[in-house]
Amino acid sequence: MEKQWTKEQQQVIELENRNLLVSAAAGSGKTAVLVERIIRKITDVSRPVDIDRLLIVTFTNAAAAEMRERIGLAIEKALERQPEHSHLQKQQTLLHNAQITTIHSFCLYVIRNFFHRIELDPDFRVAEEGELKLLKSDVLDQVLEEYYKEAKPEFLALSETIATGKNDLPLKETVLKLFEFAMSYPWVEEWLEDCKRPFQAKNMEEFESLPLAEELLSYFNSIAGQWALQMKICRNLSREEDGPLMYEELLTKEAQAMESIAKCRSYSQYYEKIRGFSFGRLPAARKFDGDPAKKERVQKLRNEVKNSVKKITEQFFFQSPEQMLWDMKKNRPSVDMLIQVTLSFMQKFAEKKREKNMMDFNDLEHFALKILVEDTAGKPSKTALELRKNYAEIMVDEYQDSNYVQETILKAVSKESEEIFNIFMVGDVKQSIYRFRMARPELFMEKYHTYTREESNCQRIDLHMNFRSRPEVLQRVNDIFYRIMKEDIGNITYDKEAALYPGAVFPEGEPGMFEPKLLVIEPEEENKDLKVQELEAKAVGLEIQKLMQTQQVTAQMPQKDHPGTLRPVRYSDMVILLRSMTGWADAFVKVLGEMGIPARAAAGTGYFSAVEVQTALNLLRILDNPRQDIPMASVLASPIVGLEGEELAVIRTSCPDGKFYQAVMEYAKTRAGEEQYTKGISESKLQKKLREFLCFVEKFRKKISYTPIHELLCQALEETGYQAYVSALPGGEIRQANLEMLIEKAIAYENTSYRGLFHFIRYMEQLQKYDVDFPLAEGEEAEDAVRIMSIHKSKGLEFPVVFVSGLGKMFNAQDIRERVVLHPGLGIGMDVVDLERRLRTPGLTRQFLARKVTMENIGEELRVLYVALTRAKEKLVLTGVLKKAEEKLETLQAIPTEDGFLTFLSRLNSNTFLQFLLLAASSMKDNLPVTLIKQRELEELEVQEAVQEGLTRIQLLAGLKEAQPEWEKRIEERFSYEYPYENEVTMQTKASVSEIKHRAMERFLEGETVLSVPITGMQQEDFQRYIPAFMEGVQEENLGAKRGTAMHRVLECYDFTRPLETLQGQLQEMEEQKQMERELLDLISIPALEKFLGTDLGIRMQEAAKQGKLYREKPFVMGKPASEVLEDSDSEEMILIQGIIDVFFEEPDGIVLLDYKTDQVKAAWELAGLYRAQLGLYQEAIERSVGKKVKERLLYSFCLGEVVPV
Repeated sequence: MEKQWTKEQQQVIELENRNLLVSAAAGSGKTAVLVERIIRKITDVSRPVDIDRLLIVTFTNAAAAEMRERIGLAIEKALERQPEHSHLQKQQTLLHNAQITTIHSFCLYVIRNFFHRIELDPDFRVAEEGELKLLKSDVLDQVLEEYYKEAKPEFLALSETIATGKNDLPLKETVLKLFEFAMSYPWVEEWLEDCKRPFQAKNMEEFESLPLAEELLSYFNSIAGQWALQMKICRNLSREEDGPLMYEELLTKEAQAMESIAKCRSYSQYYEKIRGFSFGRLPAARKFDGDPAKKERVQKLRNEVKNSVKKITEQFFFQSPEQMLWDMKKNRPSVDMLIQVTLSFMQKFAEKKREKNMMDFNDLEHFALKILVEDTAGKPSKTALELRKNYAEIMVDEYQDSNYVQETILKAVSKESEEIFNIFMVGDVKQSIYRFRMARPELFMEKYHTYTREESNCQRIDLHMNFRSRPEVLQRVNDIFYRIMKEDIGNITYDKEAALYPGAVFPEGEPGMFEPKLLVIEPEEENKDLKVQELEAKAVGLEIQKLMQTQQVTAQMPQKDHPGTLRPVRYSDMVILLRSMTGWADAFVKVLGEMGIPARAAAGTGYFSAVEVQTALNLLRILDNPRQDIPMASVLASPIVGLEGEELAVIRTSCPDGKFYQAVMEYAKTRAGEEQYTKGISESKLQKKLREFLCFVEKFRKKISYTPIHELLCQALEETGYQAYVSALPGGEIRQANLEMLIEKAIAYENTSYRGLFHFIRYMEQLQKYDVDFPLAEGEEAEDAVRIMSIHKSKGLEFPVVFVSGLGKMFNAQDIRERVVLHPGLGIGMDVVDLERRLRTPGLTRQFLARKVTMENIGEELRVLYVALTRAKEKLVLTGVLKKAEEKLETLQAIPTEDGFLTFLSRLNSNTFLQFLLLAASSMKDNLPVTLIKQRELEELEVQEAVQEGLTRIQLLAGLKEAQPEWEKRIEERFSYEYPYENEVTMQTKASVSEIKHRAMERFLEGETVLSVPITGMQQEDFQRYIPAFMEGVQEENLGAKRGTAMHRVLECYDFTRPLETLQGQLQEMEEQKQMERELLDLISIPALEKFLGTDLGIRMQEAAKQGKLYREKPFVMGKPASEVLEDSDSEEMILIQGIIDVFFEEPDGIVLLDYKTDQVKAAWELAGLYRAQLGLYQEAIERSVGKKVKERLLYSFCLGEVVPV
């Protein structure tokens, strides 16, 4: 059946030859419409467009992949109807190379193809985020150190202004944040120069002409308008019947004064009016026979205005305009120096990235911009003019999350400057929730207001039909956002044009079944037993239990000939959405689990807080430097060593004043048998544990210089048994996967420009410090469990039943508490500091930018709330904890409204989702009923549930007793059962390549695979085969093994892109960077290395390295049937094989596999026989993972000095 499109959707699909902005509300079928537009374009009979002539830009790689897949399926369906259609067949072929991409991938495409236009070295890579954080930190430290050495007064003043007494971390964070803001603009230096202008203003006229002052006055206008409105309401209330008429005269004067202030249009006017006004004293009302509620409401509304006027005066009008301007001028040296430091960092950071041949995402955007745009006016370059010929249309998905750089790039490759309008943009500003990634929703809003709804070159279409949710859900969402979302704070006014209208028909259920709920949980004032998160989780758990008994959801949507059906709700139909997972997700999983409700947290972050990850990192910290108290105590208390708290205390007493490491060493050596320290603890057992652990640490510290970090970590986890331990714990699968992810991060780190364990630990610490957290590893998808996820992660998804919880948590206001407040559009705000008198006074720019950032943060939070509420298909439950809830709910009734909206002042002062919802609910009558649940009532409900569960168990046990004879028979049958696959139970399930290699060698040396090859000048009986040391039973690492390790390590660290002449220098660098110890470097045969590097093979490796196609020390795991691995097995059960490939590289006609060998052999054929099985496994692993054929398998023997084909 062909899909039916609405009138607006049909317009979006069909309209051409114009710039088109589609404002697509939640659930409006945005992606389906976009795909249909693409399909129509490429299948248009009269003017078909090839798919590779469309530039389709999405927000994420996942979205691009999904879009490509959807288009592919649509082409396949079209081909089913017209199998001989040559144009469709061509589109199927072209789809693979079609530019369905993220903006950064498009920038990369531009740079790779046109690098020569800006004289850029094409041999670069896109750096990994952790490496960039580390490099930024190192570069900024270097830059600041240089400034501290110069000790310029302006810099020292800046440092004292921003830095705290403890360190200069606030200064570093300010520089990095200013850098990120600047990079989100096309012309970085110009933007930084603009930041100086408020501090350079010579007079008030010049200051008031600046964007910052315009925004400041707009803010004053909004506030003053609110004052006038509320005072007018007060005056009118005093005139009503039963109103406090004795207040009328004073209220009239004050209302007129507020109206006069609201008409001000300059800073000076506001200063004069506000400073010249004071509130009077309300006359006493000894005998008031009117309505006490009206009198109380007047007093509350008036007091709110009084407090607001007082606050605004203290923030902005505590000094004259002239004094304010003078103070701003005093800040000019500090602002200039901050910008100078930022530019120095920017330059040094760029130099370091060039040295390392790497780029970040900002570089991709700005280099592409440099290629495509000639000047700051945005004039397209010759390259852009060439490139735009390739694109019939540019389509931008999630346009609300674009920034100015991306806007300029896409505009350059469009044909707008030629009066040909070919940009299609789709998005929803109400779902712009990535401000922290420099998204600029105002770009969307500028076009939303300027594009016409009528036919034009720049047209706007609104998609407001929602095909996701029930009318009950949509109605409540609309009721809420009509009242709280307005352009002055949320960037858009939620009106009839922005509202959601039901587009889907659902089967009918019981009355009230699908009505949304708002549950407010009030904790007891003396509550010490339960955390807020646990208390709310209990309330959610009880609601889930109720829904499991009564709630139904759609099983089949209604059709023309069918009314549709409902089914009982399942746990897997439900999701709990949280603004922040940290501290909340774990509490919900724990409490719900205790209530018998299966729950799974799909955390987007939380990796670093996982106990097993913290323990593994602390173990690495000790291996790097054991003299660290916290990591040492952490590992000793962990299952790795297993000490109790009492044992740690005993160890500490052995050396009370020194480092804890000293105490451990002291105790392990000397404290055995001294009773005064033992307090009943087994001394010899404790001392043995410590000695064994210290031996382990010393052993692994020796390995650091020559063992890759991922391998070191693997060995440490295996030797301590920690990975096996965590896998046996509850959630063991995920815990084990977390440790494997840490190993993967170590491998990723080894591909960066940094080396060594010390830098790896810094690398991970930087990721944690700058919130570059990873998702916890995912376990098996639970078949029937409640999902818990962040609101951000839920964007684009939908669920039958949605709980939005944690609504009482306060919004994050950290960025306005800093000494310097930054705004991406308005620049820099800081207080005025008198270093001589050690005084800090509020600065106008800082005060206003803090307020501006607060308003924008609130706007972002409202959009986050909109995303959360619009995920629900059928049932929406809102929950939050509120102290003194009953009292506060009564207070909310006095909040005024303006044309159905909550007032600007009431919205501006809201700092939680729950406060917004309760404000909205207070003016919605019964449309959103608020259910107040007190902690005591919650506990009583929980007891009732437990009693009911106990009764059910008793009934169950009674039934079991009657069935006892039958059960006894079944038990006997089960206990006498013999398992038919006993051999597979004891069969090895995992093997390393080394084990398989050793077995093959044994067979080779036993003569199973010996080739009869005559050797000139040697009798057969004189020939003695080489037997590796491990097969002769040698357990100690001998000199030959160490030499082999050293040669492998050198070739792992050697930079093949540099000339052979740099070998000696590179060896020196390896020692300096602690990649290798001098002991191992002394074992290196430099002539043997030079000979290898100078071979044809070495030259081929150099060429591959320059192209980024040389891969070294690559670990793998693959599965093979046991019959192919174990010679005495015929089982087809899979065995995991793991190993590490020395090196392979890619050439145009295939892959070359190479293994280095330092074995003392006398003939090449012998070496080939010994390692044929090993290389065969490596070949299979490469071909499976890379998907390309291995054309050559080679060994290089340093003993023979030759390449050995295998």
